[in-house]
Amino acid sequence: MTRRLSSIVIVAALFFGISFAQNSVPYTRDEVATLKKKLVNALDAVGQPPAGYAKERENFSLPTDASKNHESGLFYPAYGSGSRTFGADKSAEKSQKDLQKDYEKKVAEAQAKGDYQAITKLAQEMQQKAGQMQLKSIEGKKVPIEIHININSNSGEAIDPDGVLFERTGVIALKEKSDGDEEKSRVRIFFDPINLKDTKQLSKVDMKMPEKGVKSKTSVYNITIEFNGPTSEIEAWAKKIESGKVLAQIDGK
Repeated sequence: MTRRLSSIVIVAALFFGISFAQNSVPYTRDEVATLKKKLVNALDAVGQPPAGYAKERENFSLPTDASKNHESGLFYPAYGSGSRTFGADKSAEKSQKDLQKDYEKKVAEAQAKGDYQAITKLAQEMQQKAGQMQLKSIEGKKVPIEIHININSNSGEAIDPDGVLFERTGVIALKEKSDGDEEKSRVRIFFDPINLKDTKQLSKVDMKMPEKGVKSKTSVYNITIEFNGPTSEIEAWAKKIESGKVLAQIDGK
């Protein structure tokens, strides 16, 4: 009896594996490129970082296979994500190196002429400028800002009226403090032209997608962009996002 039950379990597992394989369809390279372009376009819509920041790295997580609804024959919307990290602008460090090279060149010229008075003066100027640049560098240290983006997520979130940073047709931005750090926050901006058509009537974000699936493997129904970093910096930056450019990446309108 035990052997027979084990055989049934093995057969069922094999059947499930075969069934899943039949319902999984690989993406073509062009289809993946289409989804990545939508992610990049939406990330670009956030605009330039705050003063003193520069992009350090960028990552994407892209789908390779699409799942099919065996009843309707339609595809489930693809999930994809990306992120960008921004840190302190390194141009100040470059300026310091350029200053050092310029100083060394002028000292060599003064030494060749035997002008020791000029060498002393150059040393004093260099010391003063180096001190100013070091102070500026210390003041300019930046807490990193991270931006994450997701497409086709089933987001569900209660809306705290005091946490609404801004809202527009099809868009709502929610802010909240990071745990244990009053100086850092998270801002999430939800884009969904259907489920967020009239945000002022909603008490929660509930981004639903077609249950039976969609015809295209590259359909995008909603986008979420999340900012993490210093409160004053990310709230001001999030407000500048070009919402229209993000909504333009969504197909299901």
